[in-house]
Amino acid sequence: MEFRLLGPVEVLGHGRLIPLGGRKRRTLLATLLVEHGRVVSAAKLVDAVWGAAPPGTARGVLQTYVSALRRTLIGPDGAPAIVTQSSGYLLRVDPQTLDRDVFERQVELGRAALAHGRSGEGVRRLRAADDIWRGVALDDVDHHALSGEALRLEELRLTAVEERVATELALGHVEQACTELTSLVGSHPYRERLRGHLMTALAMMGRRSDALALYREARALLIGEMGIEPGPELRSVHELLLREDEASPPVPYPAPRQQISTTAATNHPTGARAAPIRPAQLPPQPVDFTGRRAVVESLVQTITAPAGRGTRPVEVIVGRGGVGKSALAVRVGHEVCDHYPDGQLYADLRGLSDTPLEPLDVLGGFLRALDVAAEAVPETLAERVQLYRTHTAGRRLLVLLDDAGGESQLRPLLPAAPGCAVLVTCRTALGGLDGIRLTELDVLETAEAAELLDRIVGSGRTRQEPAATRAIVEHCGGLPLAIRVAGARLVGRRNWPLEVLARRLADERRRLDELAAGDQEVRASFALSYQTLDPSAQAALRLLAVLGAPDFASWTVSAALSLSETAGEQLLDRLVDAWLVDVVPSESREQPRYRLHELVRLFARERAEIEDPDDLLRQGIGAIAVGGLHLIAAASHPAPSGEFLAWHPPADASPFDTAVQAALSHPALWLDRERATLDAVVAACAAYRLDDLACELAGALTGSTYPGPGGRHPSTHTGAARRPPSPSLGAVCAAEELQIRCTCRGAELQRS
Repeated sequence: MEFRLLGPVEVLGHGRLIPLGGRKRRTLLATLLVEHGRVVSAAKLVDAVWGAAPPGTARGVLQTYVSALRRTLIGPDGAPAIVTQSSGYLLRVDPQTLDRDVFERQVELGRAALAHGRSGEGVRRLRAADDIWRGVALDDVDHHALSGEALRLEELRLTAVEERVATELALGHVEQACTELTSLVGSHPYRERLRGHLMTALAMMGRRSDALALYREARALLIGEMGIEPGPELRSVHELLLREDEASPPVPYPAPRQQISTTAATNHPTGARAAPIRPAQLPPQPVDFTGRRAVVESLVQTITAPAGRGTRPVEVIVGRGGVGKSALAVRVGHEVCDHYPDGQLYADLRGLSDTPLEPLDVLGGFLRALDVAAEAVPETLAERVQLYRTHTAGRRLLVLLDDAGGESQLRPLLPAAPGCAVLVTCRTALGGLDGIRLTELDVLETAEAAELLDRIVGSGRTRQEPAATRAIVEHCGGLPLAIRVAGARLVGRRNWPLEVLARRLADERRRLDELAAGDQEVRASFALSYQTLDPSAQAALRLLAVLGAPDFASWTVSAALSLSETAGEQLLDRLVDAWLVDVVPSESREQPRYRLHELVRLFARERAEIEDPDDLLRQGIGAIAVGGLHLIAAASHPAPSGEFLAWHPPADASPFDTAVQAALSHPALWLDRERATLDAVVAACAAYRLDDLACELAGALTGSTYPGPGGRHPSTHTGAARRPPSPSLGAVCAAEELQIRCTCRGAELQRS
């Protein structure tokens, strides 16, 4: 059963109200509940129910009332809750079932939390205490015996509200406090402390004239009704507002904020220090955030779940530049901030920029946000880390660290308290940190990308031009940053049909120029990742972009830079870690294949035009072509006489053992997978005037056979040998850049 005194007197059993009878029975029960656990004499109960003039039958009627309540109120052990004693009656009640006791306990815990600096917990407990009330305490009983208890409870409630509101103002929760205070001052016009808090809230909102008018109203009321001036606390708030001159910056003023803290410390019955300021540093969440529903739900679930084994994982969102990591992190941060009532800390670490933030500076800002005086912030990093961990211990804080550059930048910023959650965004996997949980973020699906563009430019425009909308998001490759920039361009040019931008983006040479608006630029985002690469990785990326293959295997990089297979794979790993090269999803256990995002390819090709002379690019393309010829020779069998024969490498040449084994094990499958790559090599050789290699490679692709089933090399006269599918040489030859000038093999090439 549940017992309620903070409003009409009620008893609930199994979630339903239990009938208690008339007003006198409720008064009797209320008296027993107020004194529960203690014996209440019959004389006191008679006085509570009938007052100073009880009837002569009062004792007998009282026994009847008690008997009726005893039948109604049964304890958890099945025995009646009311016990008859020689001197009176005793009501046995679990304090957790009586709303008055729960309220008082919450107030006690809330005050203790404030006294120990746990402002978020203190505010939550004091608000929870206030939420228990359902109206005026002991509202429907005779108050002549219970009026003292009713007044005591009401005073405790209002004092707790004043303490809570003072803390909320110190934490910056001004608008919510102002709304509540306006109602409270209307209900309690003579309560000066509430009025002082409302004046402070109005001033912090920039309404100083309203705050001064509120004081004039209070003074007129007190002088007119009671003949007294306002008290010293209210006068001090008034004087603070009067001292603000016209040249001062708009509120919130530093002085009122300090006064709030001082007032809170003075008003607290224990004389404790004011609660520390609750940081709320999260950036505003993007209004047009689109998609990512499953990712958001997963992150929210893990961040709000109870910490396991005394600690909580560091949630790391990793992905390429412009993929929307920061927007996702901010969205998740706002979703979970209620679970971290002691505040949120935020820092843009600028990890990949030329001026990354130092942990020393970040910790200085965090400590000041946690109410550490500037002069008390230590000078050294080690001391700041210790003080930071001290101030986060015992708190429930959310720490969002955006654009982290690496483990060394992050480690000092991680709180040790298990109640704190950490959300990080970066472009690398941070494998050196313990206890991290990775969420890899990829580009948007086409439907989500179109929805994002729709939200930015307006559904009317995208509805009118669905084909142009689809073309724009395809040219943007599903990259949220590119879509946002494209949308910003369209918003700034309301008279543009979407087809105009779609046509401009279709031109690869100007696409990155078009994807720039204000301080947002796709090219600059990729440049941050590019500049972190070592020179060999940069060179490989540029060469892969010039090659333009839709996908490729690691032997391509090894051949281009004359690397061993292991070194080529390690170089590709660095490019993958930087999110400039993607691994092609596959269920096969064969060697992985890779590809470039279309916008990354355009960026890297620009860098090649700037950084690489033609001779260097020609050398790299030629090396890839020679490597391809080696592998084709391993997978192929010479064609019958009269057709163009595959190129034969030197007998001792074996540059790619693993790739050769793959070609030998499954020749048909290998040639099928490499066909698009080798087509691109033929075109690149032609573009860089490597005529002989272009002819050799085209001839090798069209004029050789590969083993039949079982890996045998049957005689070509048996019909068992099969020819690989021809490359898309017709399309290649149609391109203007492919001008193969091989007169000595012209007839053979034309036949192929």
